[in-house]
Amino acid sequence: MRARVAFAAALGLVLAGPAFAQDGDDPLTQPVALQYAEAFGEPGPPRLVHGATWSLGSPTLAVTLIDSGAGLVLIDAGLAQWAPVLEAHLEQIGYDIADVKLILSTEPHYDHASGLAALARDSGAKVLASAAGAKVLREGHSTRSDPQLDELFAYAPVPEVTVVRDGEVVRLGGLELTAHTTPGHTPGSLTWSWQSCAKADGCRTIVAAASLTSRTDGTYRYSAPENAGALAAFRDGLARLAGLPCDQVLSRHPAHAQAAGATGAQPCKALAAHFGAALDAQLEQEAASGQP
Repeated sequence: MRARVAFAAALGLVLAGPAFAQDGDDPLTQPVALQYAEAFGEPGPPRLVHGATWSLGSPTLAVTLIDSGAGLVLIDAGLAQWAPVLEAHLEQIGYDIADVKLILSTEPHYDHASGLAALARDSGAKVLASAAGAKVLREGHSTRSDPQLDELFAYAPVPEVTVVRDGEVVRLGGLELTAHTTPGHTPGSLTWSWQSCAKADGCRTIVAAASLTSRTDGTYRYSAPENAGALAAFRDGLARLAGLPCDQVLSRHPAHAQAAGATGAQPCKALAAHFGAALDAQLEQEAASGQP
């Protein structure tokens, strides 16, 4: 909690205006969670996934780019300190940050969302999230309903966030992206799916799956009576993911897809099964602890 409070205090002047973008001390890109920098890595060169879908993140933390033909869509933003690097990488493949029209959030944890404020400011893009996710993004920090609260870092709030519902279709040009609520890892976790087409090998449905880990900060308990609704929603989300049309899954932490064997046939089903088993193991561990 001390790291979260200290970082929140450091953001006291964050919203003074876009003039910060002109100097070398931009509060929206101040480094977050430096002690984990090695684990998160650095954004690599843009890598074409399929059709007009690109990967902009690191080997351990995904940021996805889609060219709709009428503007760009980003899914997640990575860490705050990544923003200038991601903008430079867009230029490497012929785009400008102003081409980004939509930024879709999968979850409001700092590793996926602390770069949102800078990228939204620099692009003017609309940020979309679930209702629970939007509340956290606007405040820049989670609440006790988040299973990892005590391990999280605060970040620059995102003042304007548009809420999307489960099953809602977001359109940009000819691109259609569907939102799927998959809560559990966070109350606001959201998975996105779309169709990607390439002349060489046709069309496929790609799913950007929100993180599904049931890791906690040691205080939160999925088995606690007050969390019964959240646990049921977690299982519902896993079932929803397993049932999606899904030719390729882009996990927000690519290693999770590899660990789940979600790189072949029925990848979403494999990912859901893997993390459903992990949730069962978490519940067994909680029961064995004997704590109420």
